Amino acid sequence: MARYYQVIFVVSRIFLSVIFLMNGFGIINQTVAARELIQHGAPAAIVPFAMTCGRALEIIGGIGLALGIFPQWSALALVVFLVPATLVSHSFWLAAGTPAFQPLLLQFSKNLAMFGGLLLVACSPSQPTLVPRRVVIHSAEQFTARAA
Repeated sequence: MARYYQVIFVVSRIFLSVIFLMNGFGIINQTVAARELIQHGAPAAIVPFAMTCGRALEIIGGIGLALGIFPQWSALALVVFLVPATLVSHSFWLAAGTPAFQPLLLQFSKNLAMFGGLLLVACSPSQPTLVPRRVVIHSAEQFTARAA
């Protein structure tokens, strides 16, 4: 039964990483996000650099999360990206009483669910991986202990 849990955990991490990978690789259009950054006071000159850094973080964190390469650190890196992105892009509380309120609330809720999933991965002590890890033997005692 434990093997099924490991498979489900890996599949769940892959599903969680998909949106970050799609966003990072530019499959999801980022022109609206760039405009929102400028509207919230970010200097227009640094927005392309900030967007590139965000995409790089999403790609590296998404791949790490999907493959199980430092999954806790990958999840925490994606949380670091997700929190400010959510607060800037989906501030539904500023749109109360407007037609934009409902879509912003929906997007905020979606990001909240992703935040919860990332925290679950970040706080889970033992993570299965898709990439086998090498075992490094440093002494003869470890070698004889592993051979027994």
